[in-house]
Amino acid sequence: MSSLIDKAYSAENFREKAHKLVDQLADYLSVIQQDSKSSVFKRFDPDLLFEEYRTRIEKQGESFANVTESVLADSIHLHHPNFMGHQVSPVLPETALSELLSAIMNNGVGVYEMGSPTVAMERVVIKQLAKQLGFDKEADGFLTSGGTLGNLTALLAARQIMTETDVWEQGTGKKQYAFMVSEQAHYCIDRAVRIMGWGNDGIVEVPVDDQFKMDPSQLEQKFQEAKDRGIQILGVVGSACSTATGAFDPLDEIAAFCQKKKLWFHVDAAHGGGAAYSSKYKHLLKGIEQADSVIVDFHKMLMAPALVTGVLFKKGDHSYQTFAQRAKYLWDQEDKEWYNLGKRTFECTKDMMALKVYLVLQEYGTELWEEIVNRLFGLGTSFAKLISERDGFELATNPQCNIVCFRHIPKDDRDLNIHNRRLRETLINEGKFFIVQTELNGKVYLRTTLMNVKSAREHLSALLNRLEELSQNI
Repeated sequence: MSSLIDKAYSAENFREKAHKLVDQLADYLSVIQQDSKSSVFKRFDPDLLFEEYRTRIEKQGESFANVTESVLADSIHLHHPNFMGHQVSPVLPETALSELLSAIMNNGVGVYEMGSPTVAMERVVIKQLAKQLGFDKEADGFLTSGGTLGNLTALLAARQIMTETDVWEQGTGKKQYAFMVSEQAHYCIDRAVRIMGWGNDGIVEVPVDDQFKMDPSQLEQKFQEAKDRGIQILGVVGSACSTATGAFDPLDEIAAFCQKKKLWFHVDAAHGGGAAYSSKYKHLLKGIEQADSVIVDFHKMLMAPALVTGVLFKKGDHSYQTFAQRAKYLWDQEDKEWYNLGKRTFECTKDMMALKVYLVLQEYGTELWEEIVNRLFGLGTSFAKLISERDGFELATNPQCNIVCFRHIPKDDRDLNIHNRRLRETLINEGKFFIVQTELNGKVYLRTTLMNVKSAREHLSALLNRLEELSQNI
């Protein structure tokens, strides 16, 4: 008599469900990528949705296919050409298969003996990324779970290296340290500094110019002001690019300042690091090769499933400085072992995330990434042109990438901030388009991140048309 365990672990049971799911997903993709008239988003009351799923689980016995169909029907559709919202990629479908392989094998790669093949793959991926960014063979790093964790890991290493004491063993004491960052830096930088225990004074904001890039002419003054307040600046964080506007900070000028002051230079290239694979847009990263550390999200412009973030150090030895501790039951040697990744990453049990990148490199090379970056950045330029040519719309700034901020300006004297908030809310409640919003210098702008390679000029024109129509009724 077979048990539930036998059924749950049955290879044939898995084969049947997996085949049905793949067919289901393939059908979904074939429809959602082409049908721009279908919904991209549904608004659900969170409490009602919770009650629905609570009721369903109490009944139990619902088929696997029914549950997956619900997820497909009710989720936001990133592969829809009218998805123009958050910086999350409509993944390359093949990379989902790497997730399946990883889930079945379940090899944690924090320890080499548990995940040997993907540990080796991870180093291949990191070395390739380092070369693409212009680093030499001394550069090294690893993959980690997202840009927030990547930035924190790099800044913790900078703290350990740049302070006068062994912070890991002795703490920072009463000394106030800080990093200088752009006013437009991602909030995870501020979060990392607060995790370090540095409080409000741990971040020294540097003003931006009229294009929302860090103004390097302000660095000296901000550095001196901090020094006069008894704050020791350890480094500067450049954005490539900023989340709100897609502006690339002048990395070469920041690098020169850091070299002059003997400061750590970190670049948050979570979104824009993919430009390194494009001969057309690589110039936006000029100076990144002078950084002491860099992070790049493969799950943004490079279309991997979340989360896969590369953390790179110009001097590979620095990648071992974040966690100066030993777990003797896992490894005996105190030497720097690149293959025991748990010595350098937050994760002790680490996903086989290198598969998501290595398989793409093996199948398509870096040429696919160049084509994707060129198309999406080019789409940003095309959209900005459409906006500037149409009455009643205003750009916040000329975009440098696939992030475009704009607002609608009606002919009457409405409050523009209220108007654009309502316009966006009405638009997404319809479900035909999905965009977000941001606030710049006290002004509310509609914000698009053009992540979908299936989006085209016709979809962007349709978005502007619909915004004009909705404006009449708000």
